[in-house]
Parts: sequence; C-alpha cells; structure tokens
Amino acid sequence: MEIEGMMALLIPILGILAIFAYSTIKRYWEHRERMAAIEKGVLPSQIGEDADIAEVGASPSSRLQSALVTTAVGLALTVGLGSIGFGPWLLGGLIPLFVGLAGIFTYLVSSRPRPQGPDSQ
Repeated sequence: MEIEGMMALLIPILGILAIFAYSTIKRYWEHRERMAAIEKGVLPSQIGEDADIAEVGASPSSRLQSALVTTAVGLALTVGLGSIGFGPWLLGGLIPLFVGLAGIFTYLVSSRPRPQGPDSQ
C-alpha cells in the first residue's frame, strides 16, 4: 500500500477517534463534577448545567432556531457534496436538510393561533 493511500485511510480514522475521545473525556469530567457536588450536599437539580439541559427546546423560538440551523447545515452540506456529483454521499446533506425542514414544519403547525370566542369549541 502506498504512503498516500495509508494517509488517506489514517486521517478519517484519527478524526473519528478524536471526536470519540473528546466526548468521552467531557462526560467523565462532568460526571466527576456532579459527584463532587453531590458529596458537598448539592442536589443535581440545583446544579446550573442540569437546569439548563432541562430547558433546552422548551421555548418555541429555541426549537425554531435549532430547526433553522439544522436546515442551513443540511443545505450547505448538500450543496458542497453535490459538487462531487450525484451519489449516495448526498444523504450526508439531505438527511439534516429534511430533519430541519420537518422541525420548521412542526413549529409552524404547532404555533398557529387558535380561534378564541364563543364559537370556537
């Protein structure tokens, strides 16, 4: 195998390993921090990060913002991968594009004002 071929194989593997290592180390340190807080008598519900996590997606505007970002990333990936040509790799962009569009559609359907008054039952 050529050195260039080995490098072409090694770079994606190292990238995946780096992402996995980062997420593992981050979870480990969050766990240690949570355990230290519990030992000091702080309840997990009182820790700021847990309260923030519970509120993610709670407001309709944050759900719309997330859907718009996902749609934009999917569109950018689709355009970028489309420059290679038409093939199965376009799914890397089409999937987030349609997930984002579904989020926007859900926001629009769920946030329609409902008629109020004596006839609206």
